[in-house]
Amino acid sequence: MPFSVDFARHELTSRRARRAGGRCASDIGLAAISVLLCMAGCRTANYSAVNLPVELRAAPAPVSSGINLERMVGAGVGTSQIGPGDLVQITIVSGSGEERVTPIPARVAQDGTVMVPLIGAVPVGGVEPVAAEQRIAAAAMERGIYRQPYVTLTVTEPAVNRVTVLGAVAKPGVVELSRGSCDLASAIAAAGGLAKDASTRIEVLHRGTGSFLADDAGESIGNETQGVTRASYNEPPHPNADPAVSRIDLAQAGPASLQNRRLDDRDVVMVMPEETHVIHVTGLVKTPDQYELPHDKNIRVLDAIAMAGGTTSLVADKVFVIRQLPNNPQPAVIKVSMAGAKRDGNQNLLLSAGDMISVESTASTMALDTVSKFFRVALGLNGSVAAF
Repeated sequence: MPFSVDFARHELTSRRARRAGGRCASDIGLAAISVLLCMAGCRTANYSAVNLPVELRAAPAPVSSGINLERMVGAGVGTSQIGPGDLVQITIVSGSGEERVTPIPARVAQDGTVMVPLIGAVPVGGVEPVAAEQRIAAAAMERGIYRQPYVTLTVTEPAVNRVTVLGAVAKPGVVELSRGSCDLASAIAAAGGLAKDASTRIEVLHRGTGSFLADDAGESIGNETQGVTRASYNEPPHPNADPAVSRIDLAQAGPASLQNRRLDDRDVVMVMPEETHVIHVTGLVKTPDQYELPHDKNIRVLDAIAMAGGTTSLVADKVFVIRQLPNNPQPAVIKVSMAGAKRDGNQNLLLSAGDMISVESTASTMALDTVSKFFRVALGLNGSVAAF
């Protein structure tokens, strides 16, 4: 069991180095792996990077989607569409000569209609004021109230939705958005934009009345299904109904998903943070510690050793990668040669989350270490004699 002995010795050295630097959290993680290997002993499965089975190889990092989340959030601008709860002012001129024109205040109902005196209910929700004016004029002529009316409509007090934005945003909390421009992009922008650790995954808990949104979640835009919720004016769900949850992955849904995804009052938006994955580097390296793996970049053995400041021995070559196997209590120990990894990229093993990389001591490294200590002692003695 030479590996277990070597590993235990170097793990002890690494723990002392890290304890001196105050890296307690990393030390605990590496110590746990050390105990696991000691328990495994000779039963630990050993492999070589040259002929590593496919099932033990790490999966490459996902290709970056190229989505600029900050730019997408900055594009979340409001619209002037009329929504339920908006207070509007309507003026109707019949054109029948001199008449006294009095603006009529009205509030848009939950079903998207507005009650106009003499004309009755007219659907204006989800359209711009100009389109609403045309609808009111058309309804007046169809119902025989006016022949050629001139209608103006102004939104004097837009209704607002209160949306809670949590997770990886700059300013988590409750934001107020106009119901006519209440979408994911506007909500995230109102919360200060995305944090640096934000992922492309977003979850929306729909707790609102549902009057401003339909459940048409499968509408296709272009060639991809966006899961866009369109504005329609259905009856609100039962107050005791369970809230629905929408999950959005911007890497798959595309850049249009934020702007097209509508929100309602009391909805909750959770921007999921990027999961942190680490590797552990120990043994004959200058800075033994745990290091974070970039989510969109491939890290190999030589990269990990470079992260740890390089080796402490010029002749260090033997590296063990300890990889925990899924559904297997025993880890796999993969042998890597640094010289071979430099010559052949296939031997420069691709790493995955949780891997432990140990640069091992060998007869060559110990001999060089002994010679180096001898010369340091000799030079120290010579210096002392010369000084005397």
